[in-house]
Amino acid sequence: MLKNLLKLRNKLKDNKGFTLIEMLIVIFIIAILLVLIVPNISKNLDSAKDKSSEAYVKTVQSQITAYELNEGDSNVTFDKLVSRGYLEGDVEKASTAPNGKKVVILGGKAQLQG
Repeated sequence: MLKNLLKLRNKLKDNKGFTLIEMLIVIFIIAILLVLIVPNISKNLDSAKDKSSEAYVKTVQSQITAYELNEGDSNVTFDKLVSRGYLEGDVEKASTAPNGKKVVILGGKAQLQG
């Protein structure tokens, strides 16, 4: 019986695995990396939305120019651009940039509001 207990004890000692301290250290390192990475990702996401909004304003401007040339109408509105197929979606969607700001048409020029 004693011999069996000694064998069992030796087998348990030989078990290779992670200790609680090692696991805590790994979790701590992962937490530090997340704290450093997440703010950069959100900052880059805002920057990407701003760049795509600038590109959208340029697209709207080119559609305004196309509308003026094709239709001979210099009084351009989003209603006209959407109804004639120059912009897709409804008027609300067509007049909103990817960053959530409104796009306005003033004097035949598209601009971000605010």
